[in-house]
Amino acid sequence: MSLVFRIASEKEGAKICANFVPEPALPASFLPFSALLASEAEGWLQLDKPLWMSRAPGRLKILGGPTEAPGTVTLSMPISRSVYTAIQNREDRKIRIRSLLPDSWGGDRLWEGDIDTLYTRKGPPRSMAVLKQIFSEPEDLWMMRVLAVMLGLRRTRQLNTPKKGFDILIWSRVPEGIGYGERAAFGVSLALALKGSTGLSKKRVDGILVARAVAQGFAEVLDDPIPMTDVLTSSLGRVDCALQIEHGADPDMQWIPVPPQCSFAAVDLGFEETISPEVRQRHQTGAAMAMSHLNAEMQAQKSPEYGGWGQVAPPAFEGGLRGHVPASEKGESWLKKFRRKSDAKELSTLVDPSFTYRLRANAEHECRESGRSRRLVANLNDFSRTMRETYLAEAGRCLGSSQRSFKEKCGLDLSPMSEFFKLFNESGRKGGMFGMRMTLAGGCSVFAALVHQSARQDLRLMVEEFTEKHPDCKDGTVIIGSDDGGVLRSWWEGVLEPAHAVDDETVGSEEGKKPAKSTTK
Repeated sequence: MSLVFRIASEKEGAKICANFVPEPALPASFLPFSALLASEAEGWLQLDKPLWMSRAPGRLKILGGPTEAPGTVTLSMPISRSVYTAIQNREDRKIRIRSLLPDSWGGDRLWEGDIDTLYTRKGPPRSMAVLKQIFSEPEDLWMMRVLAVMLGLRRTRQLNTPKKGFDILIWSRVPEGIGYGERAAFGVSLALALKGSTGLSKKRVDGILVARAVAQGFAEVLDDPIPMTDVLTSSLGRVDCALQIEHGADPDMQWIPVPPQCSFAAVDLGFEETISPEVRQRHQTGAAMAMSHLNAEMQAQKSPEYGGWGQVAPPAFEGGLRGHVPASEKGESWLKKFRRKSDAKELSTLVDPSFTYRLRANAEHECRESGRSRRLVANLNDFSRTMRETYLAEAGRCLGSSQRSFKEKCGLDLSPMSEFFKLFNESGRKGGMFGMRMTLAGGCSVFAALVHQSARQDLRLMVEEFTEKHPDCKDGTVIIGSDDGGVLRSWWEGVLEPAHAVDDETVGSEEGKKPAKSTTK
């Protein structure tokens, strides 16, 4: 009797299973977003219907830059905070876009329209003049960022004019401020969602092309170009790896595994006032002015010109090339010499005639910065091979050397934060804290710190105690951990709440014998 019952149960179970539609497993990195959709997407997205979700991480700049001239080497890492996007196609031509972003990005915003609002009937997007008129209010800046991604994909031939409408929801977990590459994460996440909704195979997506589309779109629509380091890291960064990029027409990239015994931590002290963009721009302008002098000498010697200071090895710089660069020069004097040259027209607009630039010191910083990036990578690799802590100490010295160069060669002063640097350096190697460097040339209060795994909690306590003593600081933040870039394994297609349940009355009936239609693409 029990045997007959067991066989009957197996048959009925098979019938029930035939009505189940298997869904691809939701990656763990999407769980926070799926939880948000369950509470925020009601009446907005149909969670029992197919949709696409994408994710792109923010980034931590470890070394290199801030310029990305040919030969410049940068080292960055994707962080464990991302911008998420969900997109669902519609049967009509209506478009609805909702953002759940930090307050500095507009907060909770909604736009509704149709395809004809953004595109002409013949297909191309409407002119920038028309789009800027439609989204002319300051609170519409978030929508202009959406358009920047759409137009960037269109310009790089990755997205055609949509034939049907869609619903989009964008959510950010990247901390506010400019220190974590939130623009790049926003752009890459949205770009992947738009590409995914067209049914394009993941295997056909070029991560470099996606990155270029985002950078080009922001430059064209908002006159706000995003560094290629940022978009490439959000697009192609690898979990537990730093991304080394040698910039040029075709960037040369390598994933550098970070040994599990240590971490690169993103440390934000929460200062609102940092070094102004004008002050930070001076040393970049000075280095570019110095390159004009060097290339003028190369022309006179009929030797190949340089594309950037990253192409000049430090021994060559010290061996004689520095002699072709004035120690200092007033902007007015430089303009008289180079303003009319075709390759200096763009730079001329940045030169302040009344300011005296430290050309040689600025050039030396740019020249040595790429060397520091290479040495840090070499020391990480040597530590992985030998497990000798001296190599971690040497890697940390690369960060410390860069920080000193910012102050001594570039004239960037971070007096309010020098106290924290003193605390960090006093802890030193014995405390498992090897080196720290400010990011974005002091444009924010985010620092990249190399610490031993045993010092992670000590670093958090150090930041917490420091910010409690300084009322002008917001709550300090320490982010340790990384995630894959958006193009690698960070988009998903399926049904979040599939209707698996089958009524008991259909089991064994003719209707119940028919397999259910698939709800995935």
